Amino acid sequence: MSKGEHAVRRIADNIAWQRFWLSAIALKRALDCKTPFDFKAVAKSGPTLLVGEGNFSFSVALSSLLGSATSNMTATTFQPTNEYSDTTSQNARVLRSRGVRTMAGVDATNLSQWFGRRRFDLIVFQFPNVGSRNPRYGRNPNHILVRRFLKSAAAHLSGEGQVAITVVNSSHYDGAFDMDGAAERNNYALPVAYPFRFSDYVGYTHVKTKDDGVGAVDESDEFVTYVFRLKERIGHKWITP
Repeated sequence: MSKGEHAVRRIADNIAWQRFWLSAIALKRALDCKTPFDFKAVAKSGPTLLVGEGNFSFSVALSSLLGSATSNMTATTFQPTNEYSDTTSQNARVLRSRGVRTMAGVDATNLSQWFGRRRFDLIVFQFPNVGSRNPRYGRNPNHILVRRFLKSAAAHLSGEGQVAITVVNSSHYDGAFDMDGAAERNNYALPVAYPFRFSDYVGYTHVKTKDDGVGAVDESDEFVTYVFRLKERIGHKWITP
């Protein structure tokens, strides 16, 4: 084969690979379960930590389903109290009246700073987003955020502890977050994917990291909750009942 023919073949192979890659990433995440992850049941069973809660509306919606088990919950925001909106402040008061502990200024990637050796049965991060598209270390910044969060959360999981992260179910988000890669990097088993429905949590409204117009959550109608467990506590891909 001549140099010219070799160059043409290489270009053709590259085009074929690009077409294959584009067709692959066009697919949404295939869900492992048909029914949503049961936040209520798991939160009732033991200590639950929610991070990056924005306006606390998910915590309020979940707490309304728990009855006396709200004492299991700790709900946190990244922003300090002096940056709370009126809605956030009101929701925080509702949570405290129900026995939920609320905390401000908590960095989800450094949980030990606030929780020492405390462990949880469930750690939840709803729609994590750094509000930036600038790559970090050659990767999407949201992947770096999830990766660091999972590393931090690992030290605070009980024996049967689980981490739940909900995002938009789209090819873009699946590639940006690379949940499988983040799990492997931090010694978690591959996550199990469940559908997520806002309608299951009355009053839950997503708050963007940056208020810069319509976001992906507003434009989407399909969402996925990834649930992680550490490899050392499970030997294969799993699905909870």
